[in-house]
Amino acid sequence: MKKGLLAAALLISLNAVAYGGDKVLAYLDGKPITLSELKAYAERLPSPKYKEMLKTPEGLKELLRYYIDRQIILQEAKKSISPRESSLRAHSTMDEDSAYVIAYLSKEVGEKVEVTKEEIKELSQREGISENKAYAELLSQKRRQRFKALMEKLRAKHQIKLLVK
Repeated sequence: MKKGLLAAALLISLNAVAYGGDKVLAYLDGKPITLSELKAYAERLPSPKYKEMLKTPEGLKELLRYYIDRQIILQEAKKSISPRESSLRAHSTMDEDSAYVIAYLSKEVGEKVEVTKEEIKELSQREGISENKAYAELLSQKRRQRFKALMEKLRAKHQIKLLVK
């Protein structure tokens, strides 16, 4: 028992030395993700709600999951999208990583979702809404489902260890 506690304390202190006392929040494929990394990520996001998420344990955990998902998507994007692809060049006004993420999600989610005329008509009649609104709702629903399935598949390829409770 004492050896286990000593090993854990040694690991924590080595971690603190290696990362300048920066708190490690998670590991993605063995690579640590630190609090300062997550703070820098929140600073780059356009909405102030992400900075607010850093203030609560639940928010921190949720933001950490967003960050990890983005890192996983970015890795896949850089493997599957050539720098010469038009989908990547179409987003050339933003930073390179964001352009890769958007191009990858467009390719893997946006382009793979189809809504049929029959589905639109059925929802329109059932809900008493316009066909345009039915189309938008179906498209949104199918994109969310496709994204969720894609993320489950991608996460399964990686080792993710959250240290935040």
